[in-house]
Amino acid sequence: MRYVNGHHPDAYSTLGLILARQNLSVLALQRKLAEAGVAVNIKSLYRLADSTPLQKIDLHIVGPICKVCGVDLGELISFEKPKAQLRRLDEKTQARLDELMTKNNEGKLTAKERKEFDSLAERVHALSMENARTLLAERRRTGRRITTPKKPLVSKREAVAA
Repeated sequence: MRYVNGHHPDAYSTLGLILARQNLSVLALQRKLAEAGVAVNIKSLYRLADSTPLQKIDLHIVGPICKVCGVDLGELISFEKPKAQLRRLDEKTQARLDELMTKNNEGKLTAKERKEFDSLAERVHALSMENARTLLAERRRTGRRITTPKKPLVSKREAVAA
């Protein structure tokens, strides 16, 4: 594939972000690949975990990586420089969690709702941990902090007045 200006597009690996989300190190990935019967040079894995443009893509390596990590090739290789993507609950699940949190604060959860609430709380915790690992990987990759949209600060006086 060539662009109009005659240059090949750059390809990037998102392996670093994938490993961060799965809480895996490059060494742990190499071990998983070895368990699956695939011998891969650790330097090749470190190159794939880096955010620099790829010089070449060895399908003998990326195929097993996709299988071991449970991702598609399109998730592993991108033609745009990867950016950290934070995950959150969908609107319906978040609304249900908010409802259960309110009932919990009022002490009105049934046993069934308590079980659902605990399950959702574990899910939110897992997402938070995944997001923290993703942000850390992105910070290491770029060498700078990532800013996330923040709600406007409201003073205690304004909050009480509202």
